[in-house]
Amino acid sequence: MRLPRNVAQHLRNSAQVTVHLALLWPTVLWLAWLALSQVNFFYPENYRLLDIPSTIEKYVPQNRHGKQNFIETNSKEHARLFSAITHAINHEGRGLAQLHYFAPNGRDLGVFLTKDEVTHLTDVARVVDKGNDIGRIALLAWLILIAVSVWKRRRLPSFRSFAAGTLITLFIATVTVLMIGPMRVFNDFHRSVFPANHPWFFYYQDSLMTTFMQAPNLFGLIVLWWLAAAGILLALLWSIAKGLIALRNSQQG
Repeated sequence: MRLPRNVAQHLRNSAQVTVHLALLWPTVLWLAWLALSQVNFFYPENYRLLDIPSTIEKYVPQNRHGKQNFIETNSKEHARLFSAITHAINHEGRGLAQLHYFAPNGRDLGVFLTKDEVTHLTDVARVVDKGNDIGRIALLAWLILIAVSVWKRRRLPSFRSFAAGTLITLFIATVTVLMIGPMRVFNDFHRSVFPANHPWFFYYQDSLMTTFMQAPNLFGLIVLWWLAAAGILLALLWSIAKGLIALRNSQQG
């Protein structure tokens, strides 16, 4: 039994959109991660928005690892530390154990991370490495798909249908997270990706890392920046692909 022509066309279009979404989202999330890493995920802006200094003032004096002298550091040092951690997790966790924090006059105040924090951030680095691999593979596969489309002069689905598919996907994901609960999703994610015997939850009183990141609030802002950057890259790559195919078709004429 043959499907009506308009139904068959709609199914083909939906299949195309699904394939492109499956390849483009890992691609743009990876590229957005790389781009945001270069600007430290806008840590100085997040620092002000979340009023992280007040969190530091409240919890650092309660630190149970003898690191109360972190209160002597300033916002410039906090940004440097965040940049160093960002760099480390993008480079297999190298240098985490050797990271020190300093007073404004340059005086060494001690080792910044505890052993458990180093273990956790090294685990994060491994997850980032896997994400990089997925992103590279997705980008290569999408570029091959676009190359074939350009070569064979296949038209891409309209941006409208592609945007609709993206918005529907984001809507379903958002509703799912809200129904389950953001904190539960956050905790379940950590339990699923990190080794069971490795620590990943740290009280503010036990962790300068958690305190100066105001976790998990900072991570929420980072996700928003990440999705925004990914959305921009998504539109950009799609526009470039559409342009290449349009150019190829114009040459045919």
